[in-house]
Amino acid sequence: MTASTHPVAASPRRRSLRTSHSTRIVAALLAVAALATACGKKGPPLAPFVRVPATVASVTAARVGDDVFVSFPVPVANVDGQQPADIASLEVYAITAIKPPETDEQRKLATLIATLPVRPILPALPPAPAGVELPPVPLPPGIDRGVPAVVRETLTAETRLVVELPRKEGELVPDESLDEPVPAFGPLVAPTPSELPRRFYFVVGVSPRGRKAPASVPIAVPLGPASSAPGAPQITATETDMTITWAPSPDARVAAFLAPPAPPVLPAGMPPTPPAVPVLAPLPAKSLGFQSEATTYHLFEVPATAPPEDPFAIVVPPPLLPQPLAVTEHVIKGVSFGVERCFVVRPVDKVDGAVVMGPASPKTCLTPADTFPPAAPRSLAAIAGEGVISLIWDANTEADLAGYLVLRGDAPGDTLRAITPEPVAATTFRDTTVRPGSRYVYVVVAVDRATPQNASAQSNRVEETAR
Repeated sequence: MTASTHPVAASPRRRSLRTSHSTRIVAALLAVAALATACGKKGPPLAPFVRVPATVASVTAARVGDDVFVSFPVPVANVDGQQPADIASLEVYAITAIKPPETDEQRKLATLIATLPVRPILPALPPAPAGVELPPVPLPPGIDRGVPAVVRETLTAETRLVVELPRKEGELVPDESLDEPVPAFGPLVAPTPSELPRRFYFVVGVSPRGRKAPASVPIAVPLGPASSAPGAPQITATETDMTITWAPSPDARVAAFLAPPAPPVLPAGMPPTPPAVPVLAPLPAKSLGFQSEATTYHLFEVPATAPPEDPFAIVVPPPLLPQPLAVTEHVIKGVSFGVERCFVVRPVDKVDGAVVMGPASPKTCLTPADTFPPAAPRSLAAIAGEGVISLIWDANTEADLAGYLVLRGDAPGDTLRAITPEPVAATTFRDTTVRPGSRYVYVVVAVDRATPQNASAQSNRVEETAR
């Protein structure tokens, strides 16, 4: 039997299975195509990405007299952390109130006191051709990112006017009817620092498109009076030190608590008397209630002539010492002769719980002059030789020593003349101009490098006969 080469016809059941499988494949492909088509459809437009500089952090304020210096760093990033910061300027606002402004409604009442432009980031310039020096590109006015900025405001009667802030949503209104009546002659109670008006400052960054960053945390500056200016400094200089003294402020604060005096020593057998209650001097009115720290002082070195101020480089004046002085005198070690130095003094007080520097004293300048001669040379000795008298002495130790002058006279006379036209640096000298058999007297004088030179007293006198 041989196998048949004709195909076997498919049964109706097999044809039905193949058709069903093909249908499922086509349906799946159509579903994928429909999903792809649906994904490609245009939906509602997305909101554009907004670049806003980060909130200014680390805002500080220092009051020096009637000037307030507000310091803060220029942001380097945006609110989302991207760098560099998309910032065009910084706006500094101030408001005088009892409480700091915390809402947009309250901040709208603040006054714009300064606008600092921030320099744009300039594109890199192509390198200059070989051998060609390009002129420097002038920078636009403003400050750079990451640089500390300082703004100064001078307090006036207008800036001290208190602004009543609108209440925050949900803030309770105190019921004045529940307040206890105050006796007509009751004790005088000073308000706490939190109840006194203060000047609040905050900073807002602005993008090139005018979008504003969230405001910084307000920083408070007390407005209470500080001590008045001290007396003008008095400066004296010695060869090694400068001493600066000044009269204290006429209304300087004193410590509120004084130690009671020690009990007196009574003779034997005398009964002790009850100690007297010390009578404290009344404090100034500005100290009443919560001021108990004595006035201290900051010493400042200032230029003789103030240079023109750069509005983009304002600095808080640094004191000479990091801590204020509790005394009215300070000694500066080291003197630079011929160099003018000028000083002012400011009182330092605790005002409404914060440190405030008061107005500056009148400025005092001094150019120390070197009027201090060297010490007299010591141990001068003379040795006679053939046609020469040799001298030797101990060296001086002054830092500004220029040398020595040798003086000679005929013994026993007192008329001495210098035989060295210029100061000699060595501590020996050979006098070869002597006449044999003549007797001479010698002294040595030290001179410094000051103009005019200062000469020391004469050394010990020596006599010697030439051979």
